[in-house]
Amino acid sequence: MASLVMITPPPVHHDQRFAYQKKRYSDKATGILERTLDNAEKYADACKTVASQLDVPCLNMYDLMLKEGGDNCGFGKYLWDGLHFSKEGHDFVIEQLLAFIEKHYPSLSIKIDDITGQPNNSGTVCTGISNSGPYHDEIDHENWKKSFIDFKSKADLSPPRKKAKTETTPTTSSATKE
Repeated sequence: MASLVMITPPPVHHDQRFAYQKKRYSDKATGILERTLDNAEKYADACKTVASQLDVPCLNMYDLMLKEGGDNCGFGKYLWDGLHFSKEGHDFVIEQLLAFIEKHYPSLSIKIDDITGQPNNSGTVCTGISNSGPYHDEIDHENWKKSFIDFKSKADLSPPRKKAKTETTPTTSSATKE
C-alpha cells in the first residue's frame, strides 16, 4: 500500500527573484515576475484542498516558511533565487518532512546516520522499507556489477524483514500460480 504526502510549493521571494532576473538577463530583464507570492499561495491552497478531498496528509511548506521566516520576508534565507531552495532551505524542508513522516507514517520514519548526522546515506536506517540495491558508497565504481551481485547475495542470506503495519501481502489467485 502506498503512503502519500502532498507538499505545497514554497513562497516566492519577490526581491530575490527580481535580483536573480537582473543578474541572469542583465539589460534584457523585463522587471516582470514570472512567479509570484500570490500565485504560489493559490497553488498551496489548491494543494491543501486536494489533499483534504483525498484524505491525504499535506505538508504546508508555504505557511511553514512564511511563519519561520518572520516579518520582512525573512523566508528568503530558504531560497537562493527567490524560487529554488538554498542549502538552508533544503535543510529546513528535510527537517520538516522527517517530522511529518514520523507523525503520519511512523513505520516509514528514519534513523539518521549517527556518524554524519545526514538523513541520506548508508548509515541511515528505515526499517519500513527494504533496500533494493547497495548504497552509493558501497558501490565499487570500477566493478559496479559485482557490487550489486554482492548486495543480492547478502540480501538472499538475510532473514526476511518484518512487514510494516502499512504494508500488505500480495495475494495470488490459483489461475496465476504455476
